[in-house]
Amino acid sequence: MRSKCVNTSEQMELSLSSRRLLASVVLSVSVCLLTVALTGSGLLNSTELQGYDLLASARVFQPSPTELVIVDFDDATVQAVGTYPIPRGVLAAVLQKITLGGPELIGLDWLLSEKRNPAEDQKLVAALTAAGNVILAENFSSEQLSPNEPLHEFRERALDTAFVNLPVDEDGLIRRMFLWMRTRDYSGVSFPVALASNYLGQPLQPGRPGSYRLGSIEIPLDETGPNTALIGYWRAKPAQSISARHVLGGDFDPGIFKKKIVLVGQSSSAAKDLYATPVFRFRRPEGSRALISGVEIHAFAVASLLAGKAIRVMARRPQWGLNFLLIWLAVAMVIMVRPLYSIAAAGALLIGTFLLAQFFFTRYQVWMKFVAQDAGIVLALPAGLGYRFLEERRLKSHAEAERSELMGIFGRYVSPEVAGEIWNRRAEIVLNGQERTATVLFSDIRSFTALTAGQPSAQVLAWLNHYFTAMSEVIKAHGGFLNKFIGDGMLVVFGVPLSEGVEKDACRAAQTALEMLERVEQLNATRTPDRPRLAIGIGLHTGPLTAGNVGARDRLEYSVIGETVNLASRLEALTKEFHVPIVMTPQTRQFVQHQFATAALGETVVRGFTEKIQVYTLVTTG
Repeated sequence: MRSKCVNTSEQMELSLSSRRLLASVVLSVSVCLLTVALTGSGLLNSTELQGYDLLASARVFQPSPTELVIVDFDDATVQAVGTYPIPRGVLAAVLQKITLGGPELIGLDWLLSEKRNPAEDQKLVAALTAAGNVILAENFSSEQLSPNEPLHEFRERALDTAFVNLPVDEDGLIRRMFLWMRTRDYSGVSFPVALASNYLGQPLQPGRPGSYRLGSIEIPLDETGPNTALIGYWRAKPAQSISARHVLGGDFDPGIFKKKIVLVGQSSSAAKDLYATPVFRFRRPEGSRALISGVEIHAFAVASLLAGKAIRVMARRPQWGLNFLLIWLAVAMVIMVRPLYSIAAAGALLIGTFLLAQFFFTRYQVWMKFVAQDAGIVLALPAGLGYRFLEERRLKSHAEAERSELMGIFGRYVSPEVAGEIWNRRAEIVLNGQERTATVLFSDIRSFTALTAGQPSAQVLAWLNHYFTAMSEVIKAHGGFLNKFIGDGMLVVFGVPLSEGVEKDACRAAQTALEMLERVEQLNATRTPDRPRLAIGIGLHTGPLTAGNVGARDRLEYSVIGETVNLASRLEALTKEFHVPIVMTPQTRQFVQHQFATAALGETVVRGFTEKIQVYTLVTTG
């Protein structure tokens, strides 16, 4: 029967595990609700947008789309022309050069709402007519812009018109594109959609809930409205870009535009058509460049549409389901694992969350809002540590009370070292009678009565204490249980009350016996003239015995009894008969022979036992 203390300990462990599991769930729900509240309040919005930028910055190394070419009226072109605004005759000349190359479409990101020089306007009309595939830009009315549409003479020569308004996020960056717009005064599709739709020959149509389609290409909507999508194609340059100055050169080959979508726009500082995007927020591969032109953003958007790389925001259910799982893992680790390891594991969880978000973003074009998840993991740390602190205070108080009670019992019959080990491994201990297989070592000083005859008892006691101290150190070093001193003898048990396995217990006993002999030789080598020269005999036997409480109500002794103990004692007496320091039985030899050299001594009759037994010795090097 297990003791009341051990049963209580096991019940406590089960109860503790249940409490910790319940606490981890309750704390995780609480932290998750707090994270939901933070997200709903908008406090995490700016950080989540930066998280999107960090994910997007890893995609700047995507290959350039082969369908797109940008003709850029950059600062070098403005300087070469020598005036700004760019004369429409110059713009017409660029369009004529592009048309010679046979492009599929030309997107002119250029507002043509005002009359200029009539001769130059007429040149532009002629260029638009000759091309026949130009999509012109316009603006619908917004807080930042007034409505702006091409002049009639330009519009009627164009293939189509589309708005170039760009949706700006609350932090001033552009991450999204409009798909369409319908207001009281305006209805139309965006510039990127018009280009992609005409190139594919497919109209923009409603798709599954929360998405639109261009043919087989699905365009998921973002969370900000019914007509915007997240641009997912980001890189240092959205497409091959050619300076308009170079296009106007006499040696330029327009064949580069064949079957391409050519976007014409302005990146010059004079045009002031520059915007902040995720591209250079965390990476600036081109030096100090931080802003990109509107035409480049439209190129990013067109590339996203054609490649099917518009970003889908992870749905709320899987997002918050994953949030709860990660928060629960963080809380559980803090509660179950040592603080140093749990904090390191939480750090690894934070990094792992970002890597998972990067995987979803890159592989599946899904934006997992990892900032909310990381915020939940961070909040889980103080929640879990707070619970752990309170729980450990409670457990410490209970454990101290239990330890005091148990140590009071053990102190009556075991050494402090054994008592401490029993406490540390209390779940393994049975304090009432228990059948065990163990190895018993019995040692005795040979001819001790003759050695001490006529000597003062105090001096004899000093000799014994000196000897027992040395032997106890050896026994303790190998984990033996020094059960009792019997005159000048010692009863040591390996495998009770704690066992490492019958074979290991026997090997520890054999090693202890050999080292006891070595220590006796050391004692003899350093003995003083008033101390006798010692020799000891040791008996070893492995077998079943009963370990448990022996004694009266007010005095207990944790001891071992049985034939195994008696036989070990009788074997020690045989050392004199066989003139060897160690005698052991076949039961012990079978467990130690692979590690220690043994020798057969023959069969003998052991006092108190009816049958002869084969006995062996350990071969010593001395």
